[in-house]
Amino acid sequence: MVIEKIARHPLRAWGLVAVLAMAAALLAGSAQRSSLERDRLELLNIDVQRDAVAAMSLTLDSNLMGAISLLGLIEPDIKKESLEPIPPNQPKILGLLESVARGQQIQGLFVVGQDGLVKSSWDDSGRPSTGIDVRFRPYYKEAMAGRNNIYAAVSLARGDHALYFAAPVYAGMARSGAPVGVVVARTDMEKLDRLLDRSGQSAILLSPQGVVFASSRSEWRGTASGALTPERLAEIRAVRQFGKLFEDKEPRPLPVSVAPGLSQSEGHRYAVASAAVDWHDPSGKWQLVVLEDLGQTVPPGSGMPGAVLAAAVVVLLGTAALRAVRSQAAQQRAHRELEQVVQEQAHRAERKMQLAQVALQMQQAHDLTARLNAFLEQCHQLFGAMQGTIYTVDGDSLVLAASYASSNPPQRLAMGEGLLGQCALELQPRVIDASGAGAAWSIRSGLGGAAPGALLLAPVQLQGRLLGAVELAVLQAPAAAAYEQFLSALELLAINMTA
Repeated sequence: MVIEKIARHPLRAWGLVAVLAMAAALLAGSAQRSSLERDRLELLNIDVQRDAVAAMSLTLDSNLMGAISLLGLIEPDIKKESLEPIPPNQPKILGLLESVARGQQIQGLFVVGQDGLVKSSWDDSGRPSTGIDVRFRPYYKEAMAGRNNIYAAVSLARGDHALYFAAPVYAGMARSGAPVGVVVARTDMEKLDRLLDRSGQSAILLSPQGVVFASSRSEWRGTASGALTPERLAEIRAVRQFGKLFEDKEPRPLPVSVAPGLSQSEGHRYAVASAAVDWHDPSGKWQLVVLEDLGQTVPPGSGMPGAVLAAAVVVLLGTAALRAVRSQAAQQRAHRELEQVVQEQAHRAERKMQLAQVALQMQQAHDLTARLNAFLEQCHQLFGAMQGTIYTVDGDSLVLAASYASSNPPQRLAMGEGLLGQCALELQPRVIDASGAGAAWSIRSGLGGAAPGALLLAPVQLQGRLLGAVELAVLQAPAAAAYEQFLSALELLAINMTA
């Protein structure tokens, strides 16, 4: 049944194939683009890990950190100034600080005593930091705990972004015992900014509090990622790491998500990767975050090859399937047609046998009346005739010659009288629907008051000559094949009426 419907409606079938091809194209295109996006995300993760290592090599693992660590370990004047209340900015110490600072290309270098006050200091601006109390600064606390550390902060005095390199000063020549002071170097963000810019992507240096300290996109600097709660805002202000930036205002929200993975922000689709940068900040690890605009690296048309391939496969499979369906439908039609031919041949053979039986019964009758009665009996068996009458022509009248199960049929009918007389006069057979006539038959005919479902009326002719007329009452109107059989039987009746 389904195969036939598909074969009968090829346009609908091709429409379905087209819809399936479009669906497959969309799915395949989306899947291919998703695969390309995941590939880009994997590469971005590798790149950001490499950049995090580079950030560490520029800071905690840099030559600068090594130089100030060495000062705190081997320079006796630095040790002495950290421990003893001697006048600051001794020429020898200033010369040493300036030499190291210029060699490492840094902005400032100073020594913090055990009491947390800046002793000697050198600054390229000519404004030394001598006498400033830095005990509250995390870099001082971490260095006094024996840990080299990097502290990124916004200067309270200048408002610029800077990195503070801090290394402990030890009393002896070994890194053992409690530190007695701290050597601190201050640099600008130039090297880290170049690192953020070199990737060509949107890069962010994110503080442990979620504040963007540096970024390749200047408009993102000073923004905060995620939801900014009152508790989080209080923490940001408490660390005093961002100078006066947030004393009287809140950080603007960062317009993109920094959660690793794939995200949609600002009308763009981003791949986001991050790596930890451990500067021994007491607030926690910093994060280097890189966002790649997938609209540039994986444009919308990237999935087109997969979409075209999937659509082509579906069309090819659909074409093959429709051909198979058409072939199957043709075979089924041929099989049905063959069965129909066989059935028709069987029915024709059966009808011939039935007609032969009618002819045999009539031939075996000894006179005309017996032959006519034999015909009516055969009509009862073949067509389910409830009643029947046969009239022969007598001049201008029809005379009753035989009847079957009929009570008092008219003995004579004039040509044109009643339905049967009219049938004989017009020489045209008729099938009369009598199903709605009620219990009493009201149409005048040879059957009088019978109540059949249908009446079969037919003239009996032989070579154009009217011999009589036949009327049969049946339960229902006959099918075409039965009616054709009835007309063929009339030809046998006409032959036997002249014998």
